[in-house]
Amino acid sequence: METKETNTDAYTILESDEFDTLLDAVELMAKAQGDLLSLKRSVEELKIIMENTEPAQDDFSLQDNAAIYSAIDKVESLVESLYQDNYINDDFITGK
Repeated sequence: METKETNTDAYTILESDEFDTLLDAVELMAKAQGDLLSLKRSVEELKIIMENTEPAQDDFSLQDNAAIYSAIDKVESLVESLYQDNYINDDFITGK
């Protein structure tokens, strides 16, 4: 009888609105983590592209290049901050 009650309790939990909400939250966190990692890779690739572009061959002025580097650094800093502050990483998801 205890097994039947345990199974009934488990099914009740699995069918609850709270469980659906939890699943939705986990799915959103997984998507956010994937997006953050993708953004991190994109910023790294953009930095490599900018470092490999010679200013003499570049269509942008020095001022434009400085603004681009500044924007890249700000985005990189934000991404690193989000990742290191456990907003979106394995520790946040697992609760460790």
